[in-house]
Amino acid sequence: MIDEKRYFFNVDLEEGVFYFFDNVSSISHNNEMPSTSPVIGIISIDNYDDITNNLQDAEVSQVNTFIANFITEFAESRHIFYRRFDMDRFYFFTDYSILSKLISSQFDILGKFKVAAKEKELSLTISMGISYGDQNYYDIGNVAQKNLNMALVRGGDQVVIRENGEHKEFLYFGGGSVSTVKRTRTRTRAMMTAISDKIKTVDSVFVVGHRNLDMDALGASIGMQFFASNIIDDAFAVYDDKNMNPDIKRAVTSLQKDSMLPLITIEQAEKLVTKNSILIMVDHSKTNLTLSKELYDKFSEVIVVDHHRRNEDFPENAVLSFIESGASSACELVTELIQFQNARKKQLNKTQASILMAGIMQDTKNFSNRVTSRTFDVASYLVTLGSDSFEIQTIAATEFDEYRQINELILAGELFKRDIIIACGDENKFYSNVIASKAADTMLAMAGIEATFVISKNPKGHTTISSRSRNKINVQKIMEEMGGGGHFNVAACQKEEQTIKEVYQLLIEKINKDRSHREEY
Repeated sequence: MIDEKRYFFNVDLEEGVFYFFDNVSSISHNNEMPSTSPVIGIISIDNYDDITNNLQDAEVSQVNTFIANFITEFAESRHIFYRRFDMDRFYFFTDYSILSKLISSQFDILGKFKVAAKEKELSLTISMGISYGDQNYYDIGNVAQKNLNMALVRGGDQVVIRENGEHKEFLYFGGGSVSTVKRTRTRTRAMMTAISDKIKTVDSVFVVGHRNLDMDALGASIGMQFFASNIIDDAFAVYDDKNMNPDIKRAVTSLQKDSMLPLITIEQAEKLVTKNSILIMVDHSKTNLTLSKELYDKFSEVIVVDHHRRNEDFPENAVLSFIESGASSACELVTELIQFQNARKKQLNKTQASILMAGIMQDTKNFSNRVTSRTFDVASYLVTLGSDSFEIQTIAATEFDEYRQINELILAGELFKRDIIIACGDENKFYSNVIASKAADTMLAMAGIEATFVISKNPKGHTTISSRSRNKINVQKIMEEMGGGGHFNVAACQKEEQTIKEVYQLLIEKINKDRSHREEY
């Protein structure tokens, strides 16, 4: 500011000259972003390696020509400068006036590319990371790269935008496809090494899942505790003894029979934490979902191991994050880390292997959903260590009262738009998250159903939604817009101050909005 006028400037370092520009005319009175503000974006072609690995050179050339022609047409139509710097990566540079038009179009380029690729019989999608702001191009570029990374760990086929600067909010577009980002064993091995090296520098390790532990979170906690115990002595899996569903109680009881297993309560953990302790968060990456916020606040460094798409509220003190949205479960990721660790001193015992298997079975609906060859490889490994199907059935069994409540919610379900079921519980009845989840799972198995939503009151009196989907509807996106999260096929949210009827009306609005956007393509 000079004499109450706002100027932007450039510096010619070779000539030693400052150039001041009076851009007051481009700044609106409500302090909106100036139209000339610089924008840097990175475009990634999802699944490129998978598509081209088994093609002949001539066919790869055709794929490259298709991609180059599409990006060129897009850039020229929007007057955007771009450069290809790898076979599956492009940089582009523009200003905020162009970005605002792309935002207004809801980044319809995502759908257009998907349609064009489908016509060529190519299962390709694109992801973008974009940033804008002041004229510190180095920082803008770095934020754009981080935004692209977020788009990829969230599953690809989407755009993530965030302004350069602290505490700026994210904008998301797309995310209409099941995760397509390739997982590699090389990355898993590298993460195993990086996590191991970090653990060697601390005094103790504490592993926590999310609030209202389910079998995947408990299994991943037990697995990461075992992983850490092969490196240092003081490694603990933490659970909440005051809030356990019946299956978790049975699992914890089974684990406690092994007196050597360091499974401790939140209160015990709080007394053992030191300044040089590290926290490992498994099966979640949002601080407001962690097992205990009070325990979390005691740590200066955090490691995240998760299979859900990354979102806001990610730990600012995360020193390492192993997020693979293409994995079936957190238990699958953790078991792979243990495999690559290849510790020779000790192996997972029968109970630990069984609970890791139970976590995988829970999240894959008994190997019927989100399953890859990697999932079966991990399952085979756990079987060799003694994973017991009888013990898994005993732990995961549904009690009679649970079964009755599940059916209450199912019978309350109603068809919406032919392929969606929405079930609303009674305002005066309370259901655990497990009950709502099992009801949503059961209804999704019905013929012709693409998504299910169960709205009910939890034991604390809060209104919750448990949602499930197949491959056409991204329930994570819908739940995120309602303040929740998850991943493409499994997501949830909680509304503390709203009734079931109010949440139902809001859900209908979000479903209709999502459907109208998908029907454009």
